[in-house]
Amino acid sequence: MATFEAQVEGLTSLSIDGSSAPTQTELTQFLTDGASEVINAMPRSLKLFCATEDTFTSTAVGSEAETLESSYLLTVTRSDGTIEQPCRKIPASLRGRASDSADMNAATTTDPVYYIYDGKVNALPASGSCKYLEVNNPAVAYGDSAISNFPDEYEYLIPIYASVKSLQNAMASKAGNSDITTALGALKQSITNAGTEIGLAKTEAAEIAAYTDTASGSNIETAADGIATAVAKFQADGGDPALFGDETQYKTGDGLTRVNTALDVAISYINGNFPNSAYDLAQNFADIDTDLTNEDIELASGRINQAKTTMSAVQTEINIAQAHIAEWNAAVGALQAEISGFASEVSSRSAVVGAKVQAVQSYTGTANAYLSQASGNASEIQSRLSVLTTEYTWLEKQQLKLQTDYDKGIALLKGGA
Repeated sequence: MATFEAQVEGLTSLSIDGSSAPTQTELTQFLTDGASEVINAMPRSLKLFCATEDTFTSTAVGSEAETLESSYLLTVTRSDGTIEQPCRKIPASLRGRASDSADMNAATTTDPVYYIYDGKVNALPASGSCKYLEVNNPAVAYGDSAISNFPDEYEYLIPIYASVKSLQNAMASKAGNSDITTALGALKQSITNAGTEIGLAKTEAAEIAAYTDTASGSNIETAADGIATAVAKFQADGGDPALFGDETQYKTGDGLTRVNTALDVAISYINGNFPNSAYDLAQNFADIDTDLTNEDIELASGRINQAKTTMSAVQTEINIAQAHIAEWNAAVGALQAEISGFASEVSSRSAVVGAKVQAVQSYTGTANAYLSQASGNASEIQSRLSVLTTEYTWLEKQQLKLQTDYDKGIALLKGGA
């Protein structure tokens, strides 16, 4: 006959070894438990097939020594020296009276009694040779092919019981599938890693916002506003300095107002009838030429002195114009320097922002890679779950079929008393 392990494998399609689900050790326990359960379900008439005989010598009350192995004690006899007299069972509370020869309940050699106390069996009168039939639950190993002291017609229930338990064990093991556990761990780690990268990207993005957000007065926004303010001064009216926007400094079509004014005065001294038509520089030179022609040296000398005075006035106005030009250039230079400084800061800050943008892109790229890994892990989990679900469903259906067969067998066993 095939071993119980082979029978269980045939009923369940499981491959059982030392590290399977269930293991051979667990199968041995299922077989042993099955034998115990089937015996428990048996009527007394069938339990007799599972009983073994043991002997002991009855003792005085208080000296009980024979320990029972199970709760199923079928018969107890005590020899009267000739035959084995059947012992009647009494409550342990009457054991003292049964041992008192003067008591009406006293046990005799032809009417012996037995009782169970503290897990031990004893018979009275004491000092008699006794026998008892006890149903001991057998230990059934996975490599066994038969069970001693067990009715053959119900032995088939033992591997069915063990098969049901083995299938339940196999179903339970699906919940702890190591491949899925590993994939779940990888999925969790990938998501954690992605979260870390996203957190780093958020930090960089927050710093970019601090540099660029106009609502928060960022460094770049402040510098850009500085450029705009400096540029606006070129066109400001009444600002300090005031350039193109102030007609006292610059007038469209005329150019630099103060320079033009000074140059106009210089021109008027040269050929503009100033201080009057007889004394501008052009008229003085004409008069000098006439006086020299007339050989009026004294008058020519006076005209020359007048011309020198006018030329000095012209030079003064030209100097004033040059001073205004220098002042203009200084103002323009100051504004240009201010614009250049702010522009350099904007450029520097923009370079930092560019680097941080690249960092954000790098972090988000890495996060996307981790999320892609997570997607792969999730797909693997789904695939494995699909396989496990199919396997679990089959195991569950087979377990229910075998449970039905087992229940029918137990019903037949109980009805066959």
